Amino acid sequence: MFKEAKKIIDKSNKIYISAHVNPDGDAIGSTLAIYFGLKKLGKNVHVVMPSYSNVFSFLPGVGDCVNSIEDEEYDLLIALDSSDNTRLAISEEEYNNARKVIMLDHHQISNPYGDFRYIDDSKSSASEIAYLFIKALKIEIDKDMATLLYAGIMTDTGSFNYNNTSSDTHRIVADLIDYGAETVNVCKRLNDTIKEAKLKLIAKTIDNMEVFYNGKMRYSFIPYEEIKSLGIDDEDAEGMTNYLRSVEGTEVAVYVRGKSDGTNKVSMRSGGNVDISKIAISFGGGGHPRAAGYTMKDSEDIEKQKLIKVVGEML
Repeated sequence: MFKEAKKIIDKSNKIYISAHVNPDGDAIGSTLAIYFGLKKLGKNVHVVMPSYSNVFSFLPGVGDCVNSIEDEEYDLLIALDSSDNTRLAISEEEYNNARKVIMLDHHQISNPYGDFRYIDDSKSSASEIAYLFIKALKIEIDKDMATLLYAGIMTDTGSFNYNNTSSDTHRIVADLIDYGAETVNVCKRLNDTIKEAKLKLIAKTIDNMEVFYNGKMRYSFIPYEEIKSLGIDDEDAEGMTNYLRSVEGTEVAVYVRGKSDGTNKVSMRSGGNVDISKIAISFGGGGHPRAAGYTMKDSEDIEKQKLIKVVGEML
């Protein structure tokens, strides 16, 4: 399934890898695992990651990342975990300077791109796809690569709690453990450690929660000024949706947070009866039936009413 991609890689030397802006564990794990793999093939390769949460600073290779693409022209861009090329952590010019583009993703796509695409929304994560990609290239997975892929899969499956976790996912994780993945350290650093500021953000999210449709929909909005006052970065401001969804009877949980660029990001989670990917795509975003999101195009109060109406119709 990756034969065409392998041909492109064989002909490429100067390679850049990028994922979406404000990278999560899956974006970081998948890009860096492929980075280490391509280095084993003797490629001149870099991961473009201008910013990331300090939570992930312990992962192998994070310090190797570059802020931008410095070459005016390069052989190949490998894009991961981004359903739209405009969400990649590179500029439009940097994207256009690539001779070839390989796209690897696991979301329901609103805007496919690239010369080679592998898109499978049945996979748990971009890291699961990265594992298959690395194996197809016949690259030996080492301890660092296994740790990165494990971190990516674990975070995007909610520690294997989400329904995107398949038997294949567990088989891959078993392989990664055999390859030496530091599972205990990853779980400790990413699951059992929290900043005091994030604990306060959780409290604010719950305080701001609004309930609709007899408890079937829960909505919370945190303005950027409140997030900034806590000293929280964009990545640490994520993850609040799960606290809303955990309330008994909730079918759709919506967490909206203000961002430094003046926009508002919407993160949604579904209990399973509502396909929220359809909602996200209709608003210009994307995702999965039970986890999806988008960026509001209008003011929060106007967009909120639109969203409440759509969710009500689907309920």
